Amino acid sequence: MAEKKYAKHLTKNPFWQAPSGANLVSTRHMEKFFGGAFSIDCAFITKPVLMITKPHKHDFDQYIMFFSANQDDVNDFDARIEMTLGDEREKQIITTPTIVYVPAGMAHGPLNFAKINKPVLFVDVGSSNKYYRVWEAEE
Repeated sequence: MAEKKYAKHLTKNPFWQAPSGANLVSTRHMEKFFGGAFSIDCAFITKPVLMITKPHKHDFDQYIMFFSANQDDVNDFDARIEMTLGDEREKQIITTPTIVYVPAGMAHGPLNFAKINKPVLFVDVGSSNKYYRVWEAEE
């Protein structure tokens, strides 16, 4: 069977496993996929996991989103997520659906899904076609 004209526009099975063990649907491949203009990762978090272990930065803006995985009730959120922001490592406690804006150059992390009583839809969008982290020195 002949290749379809627009088949090249599809990337099938775009899965990636994070070092934390979380299984993500990811566009981190987009650097080589038509030039891409952003990166996005999505995962259903169903159990506690320390996803990011230490502070890091990016030279692009990032949006980190935490939503209820219950499609029938977007406010059905029963989790505790801990995330630090800024060079001062100010700890944020997330217990409701939340979007976190992280401007380019702002330190953030660790990211700890400390308590997950109901699944959380995690979405991470970076405004760059190449996702990477600049880790801060260990203290």
